Amino acid sequence: MENISVNKLVESTNSNLPRDIKVEFAKNILSVNKDPEDAKKEFEQLINKLSLKKQKEIINATGTVLHTNLGRSPVNISFSGMYTNIEYDLTTASRGNRNEYLTESMKILLNVENVAFVNNNASSLYLSLLCLTKIHNKDTVIVSRGEIIEIGGSYRLPDIISETGMNLIEVGTTNKTRLGDYEKALKEHPNSVVLKVHRSNFSISGFTEEVSLSELVDLKNKYETLLLHDLGSGLVVEESFLEKHSLSIFKKEPRVQQSIKDGVDIVMFSGDKLFGSVQSGIIAGKYKLIESIKSFSIFRTYRCSDIVLYELQKTTELYIQKNEENIPFWNLLKNTYSQLENRIQKIIKKSNLEYKIINGESLIGGGTLPNITLSSPVIVLDIDESEKVLEKLVSNEYPIIPRVVNGKINIDLRSVFESQDNEIAKFLNSI
Repeated sequence: MENISVNKLVESTNSNLPRDIKVEFAKNILSVNKDPEDAKKEFEQLINKLSLKKQKEIINATGTVLHTNLGRSPVNISFSGMYTNIEYDLTTASRGNRNEYLTESMKILLNVENVAFVNNNASSLYLSLLCLTKIHNKDTVIVSRGEIIEIGGSYRLPDIISETGMNLIEVGTTNKTRLGDYEKALKEHPNSVVLKVHRSNFSISGFTEEVSLSELVDLKNKYETLLLHDLGSGLVVEESFLEKHSLSIFKKEPRVQQSIKDGVDIVMFSGDKLFGSVQSGIIAGKYKLIESIKSFSIFRTYRCSDIVLYELQKTTELYIQKNEENIPFWNLLKNTYSQLENRIQKIIKKSNLEYKIINGESLIGGGTLPNITLSSPVIVLDIDESEKVLEKLVSNEYPIIPRVVNGKINIDLRSVFESQDNEIAKFLNSI
């Protein structure tokens, strides 16, 4: 049997991967598998699989708006990638400070003394606590047992605190924590700070009790300590916007501005959740505390790139200008049930597929608003071989990621932009 060359193996499969990558994989396969047909089959499978691993734009038809696996908050990126005046002062024609305009804008939006920006909210907490122990000589963190959280990946609150070298003191019980629990801990550990953590990705119901933020502010003032609030989700949108678009699901979600108004020393939240921008962590609070974080020796290792800062600047301006509808996340949520129904009718108008439209439940996602759903019309494909159709959906030139329920493909437009509807219609008409 005649051997196949590296070049012929590379040319045996159509792919837009760089040739050098294909050559390397072809060499690796031929070093083990000398049979031409087997080598071609293995090469094709490997290249096709690798092609699907490339990061690319997709259509999120899962109905989960902040889908962590799909990048969380969608953003209309406007940054050109060219040089910027990120550390150049155009007023003096010399080196300047980073983020001066963004900082002032965010201060106005949040009505806060100072702000810092880092690469994600996990960094916000870690860097804040590390600064408090290294610079402000705090050695203990007091947290309610009901707020000892774990989020996606390997993030566990006790582990983060341990990495800073601070001691963790848990107070109360899982379902009930009282003011006296915090006060007892503060008396026993005078060199401590209090951390309040928003349970954004789970809920506790039934026989429960927790201490309000205003009560904790009074307590921390009494003992002359500090109160940190890890909000995670980061709701900053005006209540008038939520009322206008009947988004009552956010009624009990704490707002960043309220936390600051209540007197918290440091508030931290994600930029890519309810704030609706790119992945980042935002630390807001008292001027001297935030300034000490920004001047901390390792702050530079967590700071944001010019691209991230540019997009945060853009999103902040949209909030200040009351143009929240132009923030993609809020643009998706404001769509009414009937608006989504009308879009569905246009999508399926020319389709010969068997389907039904049901009243479905969409999720906010991203570890926010657990147990709360948005009512949305959903296309359910009533077809055989759903697995094969799913494979075609995700391998489509413009991948479409549906929700799969009981083996049925569900297409939920709650997380789909109207400009993407034609692509869904085109796909449905092709099968």
